Amino acid sequence: DWVIPPLNIPENSNGKDQSKTLSYSITGPGADQDPLHIFIVQKDTGDLYVTQRLDREKQDFYKLLIHAVVEDGSAAEEPIEIVINVIDINDNKPVFTEDIFAGEVFESSPIGTVWMIQVNATDLDEPGSDNSIIKYSIQSQDPQKPNSSLFTINPDTGVITVGAAGLDSQVRFSKK
Repeated sequence: DWVIPPLNIPENSNGKDQSKTLSYSITGPGADQDPLHIFIVQKDTGDLYVTQRLDREKQDFYKLLIHAVVEDGSAAEEPIEIVINVIDINDNKPVFTEDIFAGEVFESSPIGTVWMIQVNATDLDEPGSDNSIIKYSIQSQDPQKPNSSLFTINPDTGVITVGAAGLDSQVRFSKK
């Protein structure tokens, strides 16, 4: 939330300050410090503009000071600090931590046996947000015989288990 300090006007004021022209500027990272000129302010109105796309994975917030000065260059008020939070969007896909995950299981293993493997992926979106939730699933099995569901995967943990009977030590299986 933006907190703008109140204006102080003395009682019995005749309004002579209304004729003063204000000029606005901003300082801080994203304005006059690296990264430069991401934000600019309209000098006459104080309107704040973003000049380029923001990337939360590069910088998740900006802290700027807005200055208001009168014609003679003196400060009209103390600078106001504003914080701009960059809201995450789901712009990063999960990436597996390995190209190939390999493991072994005995052909007589009962259904539910944990295969000696757990797949893992990471996501660059904001940790703990809906955008960084990873769910695992098996897309295909090769070969599909004797059963196309010989293995199951826990959608939350990535742990692979035996899903059906029929494992054959003479057949190599791969999952995608």
